[in-house]
Amino acid sequence: MIKELLPPVIHITKTFALFIILSCSLFSQIRFDANFESGNMKSVTTADSVNYVVTAYEDIGGRWFYFRISGVQNKFIKVKVSNSDVKRAVYSYDNKTFARFSASESPATSTFQKTYEKDTVYVAYYNPYTLSFLRERIKQWSASPYVKVDTLGFTLRNLPIHDLTITDSSFPDSLKYHVWIHARTHPSETPSSWHLDGFIESILADNDVIQFYREHIVFHCIPFTNPDGVYYGRSRTNYDGVDIESNWNKGDAQTTAEVKILKKRMTEINSHKVLSIFQNLHSQAVPYCTFWIHTASSTSDYFYRLENQFSNLNTSGNPYFTQEDYSYSNIQSYFPEGWLWNNWGNKVVALTYETPYDYYSTGKEVTNENLSYLGERFMYSISEFLQLSHPKWIILDNKNIASFWNASTAGTEFFGDNYFTTNAASQSGPAVFQTDVLQPGKYDVYAWWQSNANNAYDTKFSVEGGGKETSVIKSQKVDGGEWNYLSTVNLFNSGAVKISVDDVASGQVVADAFRIIYTGNPVYVADAYLPNEFQLYQNYPNPFNPSTTIQFKIEKQSAVLLQVYNSIGELVTTLVDQELSAGLHKVNFDAAANSVASGIYYYKLQAGNSTQTKGMIFLK
Repeated sequence: MIKELLPPVIHITKTFALFIILSCSLFSQIRFDANFESGNMKSVTTADSVNYVVTAYEDIGGRWFYFRISGVQNKFIKVKVSNSDVKRAVYSYDNKTFARFSASESPATSTFQKTYEKDTVYVAYYNPYTLSFLRERIKQWSASPYVKVDTLGFTLRNLPIHDLTITDSSFPDSLKYHVWIHARTHPSETPSSWHLDGFIESILADNDVIQFYREHIVFHCIPFTNPDGVYYGRSRTNYDGVDIESNWNKGDAQTTAEVKILKKRMTEINSHKVLSIFQNLHSQAVPYCTFWIHTASSTSDYFYRLENQFSNLNTSGNPYFTQEDYSYSNIQSYFPEGWLWNNWGNKVVALTYETPYDYYSTGKEVTNENLSYLGERFMYSISEFLQLSHPKWIILDNKNIASFWNASTAGTEFFGDNYFTTNAASQSGPAVFQTDVLQPGKYDVYAWWQSNANNAYDTKFSVEGGGKETSVIKSQKVDGGEWNYLSTVNLFNSGAVKISVDDVASGQVVADAFRIIYTGNPVYVADAYLPNEFQLYQNYPNPFNPSTTIQFKIEKQSAVLLQVYNSIGELVTTLVDQELSAGLHKVNFDAAANSVASGIYYYKLQAGNSTQTKGMIFLK
């Protein structure tokens, strides 16, 4: 039986012989063990029944620990894990819901201390994601008509490698893009499982845009590439001590069963239609996410640009992941990305995506919830990269703009195959982008461009729709490789959205791509285009958690009402209801204090007879 191979209960080793005589009943009641799935602890010692030193089993590096302590109710103990690098471990009384030790309870690396409220506590490097839990999730996901579950093969310990194929099977797979995502090659990297979990949840969502993606993409999701390592609590290897991640260029005799299974399945898929995207989900101990982007010198200029474009789509507007977080390396044959490159070249955009355990570079703490959010963002980034355009999530690239602008492929920040440039001296006229006729609704409009020091600081974008035209000035010297918000269009009747990029500016002007997102019913804004009376600014940060700042300017003393509404028009809170003097005002909105759920909210400003409304996103 598999269970028989799990580590046994660990008996505490007394540091000194004298201690055996002096040990009290308090000490004898405290017990450590890791005799459960994914558990890892080798030994524990103590000298005083308060301070404990735990050592975990190592493979090619120590990190993962997961053990149970019993007999600790109302007792203060301090534990140091001698061979781990954890900053703030997690604990649970029911082995299901985990919380982080607080900063004061984590006084040093690999150390945690606490007086526990219950008799038994489980502690781990990060929230566990076990094989049993995966089986529960697969059972839940299998209820969807879009999920097909296969077993690709079995490991040497007779554990299955699951493949979840997610698509709308009523549309032929031969006409779709194919995307491969796998996780848990290194068993300790449980954030990658929560990341993939969020991705799977998002691609199973019941809305028009996601359904459109399922009609055009086959998602191949491999939750555990190393189920043996996960089950037996390894850190970076399978049960037999082999690092699967670096096993992809070995001869047949040295190749692990897991890698053989994965290679076989990818080869089968690529024999029919080559994967468009391969994503290798991992986690890392440093406090930031990263993509491992392969250098142009080890791949090609074209492949390097595609990797950057895909990465930029993930980091655009992301509160947890920025372009400054990227890492770069030469592609290596012993990694799966190298194997794909050697066999299919630049046809497969193959990257490793790492998430952290503790903190993001933006200072926010890692949680299962924001890892799940990164999975959702990941899903939309894949669809945008493949340039899938739905009437509620529209991508307008530059393919149809006037050819008298100059095409360019310089840089790595642009969208699609190229972008267009011009300047005032060319007298080219504006570049015009237009959607098809859209249903009534509220649409947010974003622009993408390649930044350059020679670009204009005063590029003029004109956005037309619903009988209104809004002009927005943006600097294209900066903010390249991301979606930059321009304005919101309210269509009260069916109609098109038209965007023009003016060629008259202080420097080079770029026309690249636009994104238009349906965000709900149109919102009537009385006198919204009277900036001489007052101005309501976009909240910052946005998205936000837990609070954000709303700024507005009024030109004369007025009675001001500032309120927040949810997506169905219900009042959440009133932030301002008083007479204010002329000038700039700032107000803080704290979502936590108002007990609101993640989602889209609207803040409405009324000053005198004028009203303006903007949207904001709260993400837990």
